[in-house]
Amino acid sequence: MKSFFSLSALLLLFLNSAGAQYATVNFDYEKARFGENQPLPSETPIVFTGPITADIDIVEIRIYSPKGKEKRDPLTLADWKRPKDKSGATNFNVLVNYKLRASKKYDIEVTYFRPISEKERQALTDRLSQTIDTYIDSQTESGGKSISFESSSKKMLNEMNELAASILSSYRRRSDIPIPTFSELVKMKIEQVESVKFEKAEEAGASQASAAKMQQRAQLIEELRELTSMEVKAMSGTNLLIFADSRYVEDYQTEDKAGYFSLNAGYGGVYLGGNLENLEYGTSPYLGLSFPLSTSTIAPRFLRNASITMGVFTNNFEGQGGKEISGPLVGRPFYLGLDYKLFQFVRFNAGATVLEEPEMTAVGVESNSNRIFIQPFIGLSAKINLFLSLDR
Repeated sequence: MKSFFSLSALLLLFLNSAGAQYATVNFDYEKARFGENQPLPSETPIVFTGPITADIDIVEIRIYSPKGKEKRDPLTLADWKRPKDKSGATNFNVLVNYKLRASKKYDIEVTYFRPISEKERQALTDRLSQTIDTYIDSQTESGGKSISFESSSKKMLNEMNELAASILSSYRRRSDIPIPTFSELVKMKIEQVESVKFEKAEEAGASQASAAKMQQRAQLIEELRELTSMEVKAMSGTNLLIFADSRYVEDYQTEDKAGYFSLNAGYGGVYLGGNLENLEYGTSPYLGLSFPLSTSTIAPRFLRNASITMGVFTNNFEGQGGKEISGPLVGRPFYLGLDYKLFQFVRFNAGATVLEEPEMTAVGVESNSNRIFIQPFIGLSAKINLFLSLDR
């Protein structure tokens, strides 16, 4: 009993370790290829690794559908960040949990980022500030009884964040905290600008009203500029990295997936006739083959777990009156159906069985001719997979 539990524990350990496996692929920067130009592993997590210089602190891996960089977002994005305790690291390791499909092509982008210099940080701050100031000027209108903007406060905040994001797209933060965006305080300040009224100023006279309006306008816009300037400095703050280099590999092939079929052995029952009160059925072991609906590990669960199955029952059945029920061609009942995985080693089978029995004469005697008919069956089976690989 003790040895049984030890064996069970070892089996569980093996299954757990097998589920945690991943493939390691080395990226050759100079040649822009992976490994020795082998196809990428398919349907398994991949760790991309490669050499880096001492100034590279972030490496990003983006995977696109073929010719997809200019058309759509990446299928997946993963990165490596230099740990603080590994300042001397000479290789990156990017874990990509996205499973690539077998026998497909992908575009892959490898991007490198380095720490930003103080001069580059100041240039970034100036560019962000000038862009936002220009945007505010373009949106400002003065007239009527209020100072207003061409767009709503919510739309302006979104557009300002879009402008900032386009400039910051070449920058990353060392920490996992994203680069901040313009806050709700900016939105509130825009709403405050729009809410200012000038009825009293207009009552004092046209010239005084105009001067007061211009002065108030300048003050409110300046407050908005100061607020956005503070938030721009937060965007370009510490721990910022800048784009250093990138390699783009087009139409890279993944490996083929080996096909397989399975040997099935099970036990099932075939409905022969009757009703619930007088059910007629036959049971027998059976042997057969099954062919999976999909061999892909990333296909829908039903397709992964289901197979088309066919085979023969090892025994003939006994019908009403003791007559023997066999099958055509092979002299045994044979079946065609679907099997589905219930547990790791147990499959549920259901389908149709082709049967053959002697026809009866009018006086109840077996004739020389046989009747072929089809009846449903169900069963449970276990299977052994046999893998196939065809050389090109």
